[in-house]
Amino acid sequence: MRILYLLGLCFGAALVLLFLGRAGRLGRQKAAVLALAWAAAGGLGLTAAVLPSGSLYGPAVTHLEAPGPAASGGSAQLALTFDDGPYEPFTRELLDVLREKQVRATFFLVASQAERHPDLVRRMVADGHTVGVHAWQHRDFLKLDDAEKRADLTRARAVLERLTGRPVRYWRPPHGFRDPAAMQVARDLGLTVVTWSTAPRDWTGIAAGDIVRRVVKEAEPGAIVLLHDGDSPYYRASRQPTVDAAGPLIDTLRQQGYHLVPLEDRK
Repeated sequence: MRILYLLGLCFGAALVLLFLGRAGRLGRQKAAVLALAWAAAGGLGLTAAVLPSGSLYGPAVTHLEAPGPAASGGSAQLALTFDDGPYEPFTRELLDVLREKQVRATFFLVASQAERHPDLVRRMVADGHTVGVHAWQHRDFLKLDDAEKRADLTRARAVLERLTGRPVRYWRPPHGFRDPAAMQVARDLGLTVVTWSTAPRDWTGIAAGDIVRRVVKEAEPGAIVLLHDGDSPYYRASRQPTVDAAGPLIDTLRQQGYHLVPLEDRK
């Protein structure tokens, strides 16, 4: 069931109860209590759809499965993930930084953008990064009907698999929003839903130093960090602060004992 239908049902029921109480067909106090309960149920349903951690609608990966020591480095694992790309010149500059630092990350790509920049997608694969699907077009999946959700993800995954030559296993819903219908489509397509545990809100235009400080403050073993190399859907805003933050952030996390891994390497 789409969450918007559930919200309409809950708030509609609340309004009906308030009307019945006002009309004297139901005790006003009882009507108010029942209306509040229905409204609270709707609010809970919406909260479950938009919060990155936890879901009433099905499992989503918010942390690396075993945030203990990595077998190769003896340090705690942490994943850097980037959304909304590819986006020139910022994705290319970010890939330069990651190559220089010998770090592999995860990119959740908007497939319509990937078609415009196939060279960047192929470079991601060549450099050992994990490519996941964000969407064909960056739209709120809570507002799409079931057929639109399925068509968007099916098309997006097909494009990315053609460009990478590899199966695409991971999906990060736009904004992290998901409802029962979106989760069912993901299951039908064999996609693992991934959200995040740490988000410095780099899309708001904060400075590179603030991005580094926010991530480092919230970092923990097994963390999945949400960053952005793209600017969906308009691709107008600069992502230079994120690019500038990447090098210092990697250095600081390594100094603190973190081993940076792509999702495909999660233990």
